[in-house]
Amino acid sequence: MMKRMVLTVVAMAGLAPLAFGQLSDADKAFAKEAARANNFEIKAAQMVPNMTKNSAYDSFAQMMISDHTSAGQGLGTAVTAADPSAQLPTDITADSQAKLDVLEHAGKDFDVKYRDQMISSHMATLKLFQNYDGLPSSNPQLKQFAEKMIPAFQKHLAEAKKLPKQ
Repeated sequence: MMKRMVLTVVAMAGLAPLAFGQLSDADKAFAKEAARANNFEIKAAQMVPNMTKNSAYDSFAQMMISDHTSAGQGLGTAVTAADPSAQLPTDITADSQAKLDVLEHAGKDFDVKYRDQMISSHMATLKLFQNYDGLPSSNPQLKQFAEKMIPAFQKHLAEAKKLPKQ
């Protein structure tokens, strides 16, 4: 009887991380990359009011800030639900920083460079989310978040492509 109880406790303890939805390495990599991509979108959009005179770009940037702020909150909620000790990065990649530097020094070419970056970054982000969504063993909270965000990123990509070419 005692041996059976000990085995039951050991088995339950072994299942505890699964019950609380611990994040796999793939989940962590997705969350980290998604957070940094999201941070880049916000930082790039924050540059727009000071760099363009085109109202279409201002409107797009406002949408980016609003939608990506919400996306960041949603990602944080999904990650915390899966693993309360997990921390999302608040920085961006070196590649994204280089892109911001290009925008900062773009001058009269800002609109063209921003448009191109928004198209390429949303294509990459969309691919990231679609690939993660297709993983059979992804975390349920993160998978639900990814599924929810795919249409938003498709919309962002379509809107970026509509920005005037200058």
